[in-house]
Amino acid sequence: MRAATKRAATFRAMSMLGAIGALMLLPASGARAQVYHGNDTGGIISWSCENEAWAPQIAATACAQWNKYSRITSVHREYGDFIAYRCLWSPKVDRFAAPMVPTRAACAPAYAPRRW
Repeated sequence: MRAATKRAATFRAMSMLGAIGALMLLPASGARAQVYHGNDTGGIISWSCENEAWAPQIAATACAQWNKYSRITSVHREYGDFIAYRCLWSPKVDRFAAPMVPTRAACAPAYAPRRW
């Protein structure tokens, strides 16, 4: 009975080491693509329904690197298009020249049942 438990423990340890080795082969940043591109004046976020829901937070995080405020200026709701944002020194600057565009807070369900 002892030999069987030793083999089981050895098998578990070897499989755990194999899993750790396989994870080390994966690149650290390859699993996640960058969602936005920008600098201290603004940038773009690739459009998807999920990205649109997170766009205010993504833009705010990007602009906060330069101690600025973000403002979403355009949303093109089509795959391959972008959500544009600007980084401003004050949230009150350019209120009427570049108004804030509202974004959706959640995605529509993939399947919406018909109502008869």
